[in-house]
Amino acid sequence: KEYLATEYSIADISTWPWIARFERQRINLKKYPNVLRWYKSIMNRPAVIKGYNAVGKKEIIPLQDCL
Repeated sequence: KEYLATEYSIADISTWPWIARFERQRINLKKYPNVLRWYKSIMNRPAVIKGYNAVGKKEIIPLQDCL
């Protein structure tokens, strides 16, 4: 599926930040191709890019600089 529910929803919005910490948690997303595909599609949404560094130090979204 493209999203966690039928369409982009609060489920995606609330889950994505947990997945975005995969490097800190030492998880190889390549082992989970469907999660990786979903993660990449969400990370490219303008609101996600804007909100990722709403507060705190400015960080690059993991994988964003690799695409």
